[in-house]
Amino acid sequence: MNFNALGWTLPLTALLAAALCLVLIPLANRLGLVDHPGVRKVHETMTPLTGGMALLITLAMVVAWQLEADRFVQALLMGGMLIFLVGLVDDRRELTAAPRFLVQVVACAIMMAWADVGLHDFGPLFTPSVLELGLLSAPITIFAALGVINSFNLIDGMDGLAGSIFLVAAMGMALFAGLAGQLQMLWLLLLCCAAMFGFLLLNARFPWNLRARVFLGDSGSMLLGFLLAWCFIALGNDRPYAGERAFMPMTAVWLFAVPLLDTTVQIWRRRRAGLPIFGADQHHLHHAFLRAGYTVAQTWMALTLLALVLGGMGVLFEVAGAPDYLSFWVFIGCAIVYAQYMKRTWEQQRFLGRHFIYNEFDAEP
Repeated sequence: MNFNALGWTLPLTALLAAALCLVLIPLANRLGLVDHPGVRKVHETMTPLTGGMALLITLAMVVAWQLEADRFVQALLMGGMLIFLVGLVDDRRELTAAPRFLVQVVACAIMMAWADVGLHDFGPLFTPSVLELGLLSAPITIFAALGVINSFNLIDGMDGLAGSIFLVAAMGMALFAGLAGQLQMLWLLLLCCAAMFGFLLLNARFPWNLRARVFLGDSGSMLLGFLLAWCFIALGNDRPYAGERAFMPMTAVWLFAVPLLDTTVQIWRRRRAGLPIFGADQHHLHHAFLRAGYTVAQTWMALTLLALVLGGMGVLFEVAGAPDYLSFWVFIGCAIVYAQYMKRTWEQQRFLGRHFIYNEFDAEP
């Protein structure tokens, strides 16, 4: 790890990711890796799915170049490659949930077996006593990782949104990795952030982008969810080769609050309606913004700000040394308020003081 090279390695990583996103477009077109407009989409033109491939190649190159290949990095690359490949197949031919989950479980098992990392306790979650997981450690670890992977995949429904959510979570973790002296994790997270920034240059609604030029695809969103999941787990628990945890488990929940809340409310609503819980529809939080007449750019900025506010609350709880059970109950309170407000939103067809302009849409207005 050469932190003296930080000033030029991170910009180079961003430029490499952006360049690969563009260079891979002809290949994506030939392979049919494009996202077509549809009933549940908010874009109106075919868009190449090169983001995931560009990020995988970029991260594999810069991680091999800059980082020591310890067991965590090795397992992350092996598991990430599996996740990417199943996502790539899904981008091409729409897999059912079963094969996706199977490969995700295998990738998570690689992380646990090869890197010796997992959730061993939830800290003092409900009371001042530490909540040990014991024999439930392995299944709860896999369940938590799958939750992060698929929540991140579901939040990827609008230009710039998934990338910004990733940056908020990764930068929060990088802060605590640096404070804890876990330099390998810090460097890894900074490289991930730089690569993501390069992708956002072509995906987010910056002045030079009338709309996203490239998308992540399921291959990219699941890969990034996998990276976030295992960095959360590794930094939120003690590891034999990295020392004490960098933050308490509840801090990870706050850093990932927007996808977590959105997905949980979606699953609850779908179960009550008798719908498949992992089906696609237009009832995510960003859809409420768009139906109420906000533009894609306004929605992207609003949700990024929300992620920053909620992540900032988690950072404040951690830095202040607040008990985990206090952080937990405050988050539960926020979740209840959010769930009730979204229930009311869909019932009344009204959001943030605006009546819905339309109920269903094929493309952004």
